Amino acid sequence: MTFNIMRLSALYSDTAISSPNGWMPREFSTITMSPLVAIMGVCLIGLLILGGLWLKSRYSNSGFHRARYSEKSTELSATYDYVTGLPTRRLFGTLLEQAVGRAAKTGRPLALFVVELEHFRMVAESQGQANGNVLVRVQAARVKGVLHSTETVARLAQDQFAMILDTLTSHQEVTTIVEKLQATVGLPLTLEGHELFQTCRIGVALYPQDATEHEGLIKQAMQAVKKAKSEGQAVQFASAIVSSSAPEPIPAASKQAA
Repeated sequence: MTFNIMRLSALYSDTAISSPNGWMPREFSTITMSPLVAIMGVCLIGLLILGGLWLKSRYSNSGFHRARYSEKSTELSATYDYVTGLPTRRLFGTLLEQAVGRAAKTGRPLALFVVELEHFRMVAESQGQANGNVLVRVQAARVKGVLHSTETVARLAQDQFAMILDTLTSHQEVTTIVEKLQATVGLPLTLEGHELFQTCRIGVALYPQDATEHEGLIKQAMQAVKKAKSEGQAVQFASAIVSSSAPEPIPAASKQAA
């Protein structure tokens, strides 16, 4: 294919041009350019502009996604415990409020347990942070395994769990679950060759006997577990309805054997 050659004349200057041999008179310089080269140059410039715009857009989107990811991570860490994956105290209040609302509509009983692991902090310090996390994960799984899959377990504090029992058919089931919970938490656990035995304190509040709102239930259950701890009891009921059938106290000591 043959292209016409385009000649462009460029005038350097109205003045003389300096050279090593002296002064040269002004003259014309002829530049030849192929239309194909011109088109390719324009396309190249266009591609460079488009590439710059694309990179700018990608950087902006990347920053936006990083911000959204950071926001979601912060939200998750505020509602779910990073060690156990259980709901935190913040989310637990909402879940309990919903459970109380369902109980009010159906008329079914509801129980709230606050479970406090005995000497957890001492064991965690002696075994190290990593083993402490393993210990609490194991106990969280044990506590959750006592309940039905639809019932809720949350981590309120480093050594405290909360349980919402909203599938009860009678209050007598509560004492059965208390006994099962004590036996499950008390199972031995081996960490780096050391066999650990752990017990727990349990505070129980019932709906609607002890409180008719979720905040009142939490308060009653927390007071019950504190009373159990101060009186050396394994379990304390806020309600007198089932306290007479509560299990006998168990030794509240954490043993560690090599």
